[in-house]
Amino acid sequence: MPAELLHLSRPDGARLAVCRREPRSTADVTLVLAHGWSASAAVWDDVIRHLPADDRVRLLTFDQRSHGASTQGRAPAGIGVLADDLEAVLSTFSADTPAIVAAHSMGTMSALESAARGARTTPARIAGLLLVSPSSGQIDLRLDGHPPLARAVGNARTVIAEACTRAPRSTRYLRDLLSPSAAPRPATDVAAAWFRAILDFDVAGRLAALESTPVHLVTGAQDRVIPPIHTCRLAAELAHARVHVAEGATHRVPSERPALLASLLMDLVQRSRDQHSPPPRDADGILRAAAQLLITLRGPRGGGRLPRIETWPARRPGPPTRVGREALIDTRQ
Repeated sequence: MPAELLHLSRPDGARLAVCRREPRSTADVTLVLAHGWSASAAVWDDVIRHLPADDRVRLLTFDQRSHGASTQGRAPAGIGVLADDLEAVLSTFSADTPAIVAAHSMGTMSALESAARGARTTPARIAGLLLVSPSSGQIDLRLDGHPPLARAVGNARTVIAEACTRAPRSTRYLRDLLSPSAAPRPATDVAAAWFRAILDFDVAGRLAALESTPVHLVTGAQDRVIPPIHTCRLAAELAHARVHVAEGATHRVPSERPALLASLLMDLVQRSRDQHSPPPRDADGILRAAAQLLITLRGPRGGGRLPRIETWPARRPGPPTRVGREALIDTRQ
C-alpha cells in the first residue's frame, strides 16, 4: 500500500503532516492512528507492519501539531485543539467511510475530548475506538487524594516543566544528553506546554456519546506514565468496553505489543463491516425476518421479554466491567 504525504492547513496557521495509504479497491473503512505526547506518527510503524493485507482499508497517520513534521500554529496548547485537529483529519480524509480511531496516550485524550463534546463539527462517524494507555483525566498527581509520595512526584514534574519553559535550550541539551533519541521530539518548552495541557484535561462523566461505539482499552501492566488505574476509571464509565492488560508492557505498548494492537484494529474493522453490511435478500433471510416479525407480534412463548438483539452476534461482548480497588483485568494478553 503506497504512502502519500499530505499537509492539512488549520485556521490558526498550523500544518499537520498526514500520511495516507489508499487501498487498491474502494475503501469501506478508514483507520486513523493518533500518537501521544513528545512522539510522532512513527510510533505506529510496528503496528502497521502487523496489519494483514486488506484491499478495502484506508490508513491515515498524522503528526500532532508541534510534533514530528507538523507545525505549531498560533493556538495555545490544549487538548481541545488536538480534538479539533483530529476532527479535521476525519472530515477531510474519511468523510466517505466509517472511521476507526486508534490513539495512544495524549492521542486518546483528543479522541475522548471529541466524544465528550459530541464531535458535531465532523461528518465522519466513528465506528470504533482503540485507546492505548488511555485516561479520562486526573493525571495531575498534585490533586487531593493522591498519597504524599505521589504528590511529591507531581510537584517535581511541575518544577521540571517550569524549568523547561524558562530555559528551553539548556533543558533540551540535558534531555538529549540523558535521554538520547533518534526520533524527532518537540523542543522542551513546547513539550512542557503540552504537559500542562495534559494535567488540565478531564472528561470524566461526559462520555455518554460512546455508549453505542465499540471500544477496546489497552494498558501496559508496568505502565508508570499513565498507570492502569486510569484504564480502570475509564472502563467503569464505558461498561461495554473490552479491557486488555498487556503483561510486562510499559507505556510503549505500540512498540512492545504491535501484534495485539493490529489484531484489535482488525476486530473493529470487521465489526464495522458487519454493522454496515446490507441485510440478506435470499429466501432464507426473508424467512428469518418473517419469523422474527411473527414472534414480535405474538410475543415469546411462555411469556417474558424478547431477548435483546446483539449488534454483533458473532462476537458477543463479555459481562459488564466491574471495578474494585484492585486493578481491573477483563482479558489478559
